[in-house]
Amino acid sequence: MLSAKTLFITMVTGSLLLTGCQKTDSLTSQSTAAQSNTMINTENKLILNTATLADYHWQLLSAKDKQGEPLSALEAIKDQVRLKFYLQQSTQYASFTVGCNSMSGNFTISNQQLKIGDVMSTEMYCEDLDPAERLMAQLMPGNSKLKLSVENPSKSALTQPLLTQEFATGEALVWQGTATAEAKYQQQPDLVFWEVNHQLQDCPNPDQKTCLKVRPVYYDEQGIKKGVGDWDIFVDNIEGYNHDSSVDTVLRLKRFTVDPVEVKGKQFVYVFDRIVESSVVN
Repeated sequence: MLSAKTLFITMVTGSLLLTGCQKTDSLTSQSTAAQSNTMINTENKLILNTATLADYHWQLLSAKDKQGEPLSALEAIKDQVRLKFYLQQSTQYASFTVGCNSMSGNFTISNQQLKIGDVMSTEMYCEDLDPAERLMAQLMPGNSKLKLSVENPSKSALTQPLLTQEFATGEALVWQGTATAEAKYQQQPDLVFWEVNHQLQDCPNPDQKTCLKVRPVYYDEQGIKKGVGDWDIFVDNIEGYNHDSSVDTVLRLKRFTVDPVEVKGKQFVYVFDRIVESSVVN
């Protein structure tokens, strides 16, 4: 039985591309293909610009103070310290987190200099993460020098580059990049919404033990839920999604149309984007 209270984690707005699917095994909407913005020069090296920064998710690899000693507040949690650059029609902004609040500010880059403007933040109490948050909020605004390096560079732009960020006060952060799904699949995705049942199902394929039970969810342009489709068994994986058997969820997914040869006969790849709605099962 579902709990009486449903937690809406992300409001669905009219600005989203509300593209649903009729069947999870016969999706017909077409993605709009777009080449990745990542720039590679004639020497097969990534170019440090806004497009390249935005084509990667950046995770903290190391944090040093001006003496070269570890910044313990960040080093202890470096696996969860993240940085992302977003490009939109009217603005571009950098967003970073240590695993609690999301902090962000507009950014520009010129001559290897990154400038982040005034930082805004959500205001959750983060307990043990507060020192790390204060440090990041102190370091990131203003100017810093960037250096981009790539081991075994590839024209596919799917390498894991290192981004070194040096501050005028002497501290240095090193970030490792992982290509976004848009860069990986070289296109802009459709957005689809699926309800995922908490209870896993037996798979029709005997080689696979359990599968997700899902159904499409439809919203209007104002983000109001208009209906749902039929339940179906999804025999594949959703990239980046970790199933919780105690929670029913509605997910927003990125759907990429891919060459079946590249994915062993599958036409679509689904990538987790965010949780829209979540209900704990009693």
